Amino acid sequence: MSGTFDGTAPPVLVIDVGTTSSSAAVVAGDTTVLVPEPVTGAATWPSSVFWDGQQMLVGTLAERRKRSDPEAFDSGFKRGLAADTSVLLGPRRFRPVEQIVAIVSTLRAEAERLHGAPIHRAVLTVPASYEPDDVRRTRMVAAAEAAGFQTVELLPEPVAAAFAPIAGAPFQPGDLVLVYDLGGGTFDTALVRIGEHWHEVLGHAALDDCGGHDIDALIASRVSTDGQQWLAPLTSAASSSTPATLRLGMAVTEFAQRVKHQLSDAAVVEDFLMPNTPSYRMSQEELSTLAAPMLGRTATCCTELLARLGVAVHDVTAALVVGGGSRMPAVADLLQRGLGLPLRRVVDPELATVRGAARWVPVSGPRRVSARTSPEPSVPLSWSIPGGGARLLRWLVTPGQAYLDGVPLARVRLPGGAVWDLTASSPGTLDRLLVPPGTDVSAGDWLALARP
Repeated sequence: MSGTFDGTAPPVLVIDVGTTSSSAAVVAGDTTVLVPEPVTGAATWPSSVFWDGQQMLVGTLAERRKRSDPEAFDSGFKRGLAADTSVLLGPRRFRPVEQIVAIVSTLRAEAERLHGAPIHRAVLTVPASYEPDDVRRTRMVAAAEAAGFQTVELLPEPVAAAFAPIAGAPFQPGDLVLVYDLGGGTFDTALVRIGEHWHEVLGHAALDDCGGHDIDALIASRVSTDGQQWLAPLTSAASSSTPATLRLGMAVTEFAQRVKHQLSDAAVVEDFLMPNTPSYRMSQEELSTLAAPMLGRTATCCTELLARLGVAVHDVTAALVVGGGSRMPAVADLLQRGLGLPLRRVVDPELATVRGAARWVPVSGPRRVSARTSPEPSVPLSWSIPGGGARLLRWLVTPGQAYLDGVPLARVRLPGGAVWDLTASSPGTLDRLLVPPGTDVSAGDWLALARP
């Protein structure tokens, strides 16, 4: 996922905006380079923002400032994208879509610095639960356009994940794969049929209140209960100040995250919340017991999805385990016992979506379709649009403009989110537009008139 950029191919920025972390990769031809966060060098950026009164800080910069003014800090705002209700950050209010604009703008700026040239095209991954008419899809596109991208495509996250490199033999066309995605903020599952250039989502389900962040909350609650005696003085001191209360809550939550992460590799963890507090001990077995009800809901979500689709477990090739939350050993135990499916993994489960999307870009094809014309002097242009319908995004030529064979005349977005170009089948001059941008069009519709 690194190397020298191919300067001959127009670059594409692939972006995965997650509830708790985000990532991006620049794709230029066959070369893909992950966009590291400048502060930490990590491939994942915290999906956090901080309004300092003049500008929006993003990622680790926001995390490092949150204790100075906890009321100016926010994270997890992607969960509120549907309602898009503004929240107060310091003295100013921001909508979730505006916070996503800040994330995408920062990723784009760093990607362009790394690439050394402007990047005008973006592919944003979105949950499969964002249906074609879901307002969240519209807002994700709007956020990317507000960040300066001219062309924005949407790619379902389970499709992207199924393109990610996996340990062992790759999936084969026709395989049925159950994508189990336990992210920081949500749980998503989808049944995907593997194809050569595109994977088909046969069905999906989601739990919006079941992610790694919710497991952190369970651990934090247990820490607060078990350590009530030594936390009492801290709680009492913080109770008279809202910022102090928020800081204490942040400290306990971060401690819970640290314990959870350590338990991904260690059987038992012993750590300290504060230098002057007693040590706190937790084992993998205790974490499994604590998380069992929540993880059980994810297993039920998977079995109910298969039942709804009428697919037997033995017809599923494997479960593809992705998302940062899937690092917990309890997840593998649950899937093997509860579903009886073989598990397939990627090296970095939290990067599966962005890496898969980056692999999809160069194999997704030119995504162009030529116009159908008639022998009349002024001919109508229509196209055999894949899937039968799409939304016209923009015209790329204007009336009176001449064009050559194969030149893109218009750009459309299919219901699945992919962007296609409608090209000329022969040279001509555009005479008149019949359909304005923003219109839903069908295969065979007359979209424009042209002169040969």
